[in-house]
Amino acid sequence: MFKITDALNEEDREKKVLQMQAVFGDLKNKIDIIHSFEIGVNSRNTPFSYDVVINSEFASWKDLEAYVKHPEHQKAIALSKSIKKEKAVVDYELKPFSFLALTN
Repeated sequence: MFKITDALNEEDREKKVLQMQAVFGDLKNKIDIIHSFEIGVNSRNTPFSYDVVINSEFASWKDLEAYVKHPEHQKAIALSKSIKKEKAVVDYELKPFSFLALTN
């Protein structure tokens, strides 16, 4: 998740969000180890809102590490460096859900 921190106004924020979409949007077509990839743009402005989220899935932790180091991903990071932003990351593994875990 990214929160644009240097936007001069809402128009500037929207321009920077579009730039982020353009820079990261085509990675699914360039990096074959990505299982799924979507970019979401915030629709509600609250004090807690972030502006852009990238939700991606990989078959394994090894594939995630390869994605992080991939030249196309590194290029996207470099192209978005001019946008000042806060970043939050959550890496997690989906595990089968059990109602028994809630009762213990």
